[in-house]
Amino acid sequence: MKLSVSNPPHIKQGVTVKTIMWSKIAILVAVGLMAVFVFGLSALAMILVSTISAVLTEAGIQKMTKQELTIKDGDAVSIGILIALLLPSTVPLWIPAIGAFFGVALVKHAFGGLGSTLFNPAIAAWVFMNMSWGALTKVSSVSHIGSASYNILFLGKYSDIIFESGAGMLAEVSSFILVIGGLYLIYKKYIDWRIPSSFVVTTVVMALLLGEDLSYVITGMLFLGVFILATETATSPITKNGRFIYGLLCGVLTIMYGFISSNYVVAVLYAVFFANAVAPFIEKNTSPKPVDEVAL
Repeated sequence: MKLSVSNPPHIKQGVTVKTIMWSKIAILVAVGLMAVFVFGLSALAMILVSTISAVLTEAGIQKMTKQELTIKDGDAVSIGILIALLLPSTVPLWIPAIGAFFGVALVKHAFGGLGSTLFNPAIAAWVFMNMSWGALTKVSSVSHIGSASYNILFLGKYSDIIFESGAGMLAEVSSFILVIGGLYLIYKKYIDWRIPSSFVVTTVVMALLLGEDLSYVITGMLFLGVFILATETATSPITKNGRFIYGLLCGVLTIMYGFISSNYVVAVLYAVFFANAVAPFIEKNTSPKPVDEVAL
């Protein structure tokens, strides 16, 4: 019998990487379409430019290194859409184009490709863009749709408060889509429930203990982080206990950064980014010990 060792995510129970990726992409596309409805064609242009840049970068690298083209697995498409969703609709189009190149070339392929990355490529690209062009990536736009319409569209009591408080990233337009999509991913076992549950519970409990207004804590970005960003297989622990700890850490960091900066939207991104850095340490210290080592 031939055995092979490869980087995560691994195939099990007939579920492929391609299936998981395109399921997540379907959720991101739904959020993107809502963003186009809210912000107009500028949002559509951003999503297309970022996605095309990500796909072309991946294809170019694989062609130059004589690797098999893996664009169909959806990972590059996912990175491109995510990068666009992490930006406001007012940024110049060259920023998501460069950000997508950075995420795919320097964060993904420089570390070995799919399954080998230390940081989530989309979040790392956002950190790069935010540090390089902070004035241009700063949220400043507001919707042309009134808050009454938002209550109907998002079916959430906090939706109008969240948007009007300045959370103008494209991903912020619909918590409802992200929650329904995230629950679907858990139901299909495409993501493990431990990270989302510990992430959400820790965030809410700590916010209540600190007396924070949940309307500023529970945002669309939180649900994107909980169901999409934090659950990426390559950048999160594979052990059950490790996933609980990892989700708890994401929640703690979100509240700490949000409480200090008064920006819980950006807090989610930095929380997952820094949690990515310690995920290998968490995994190492929660892995089962060999039998001979336990005996000692």
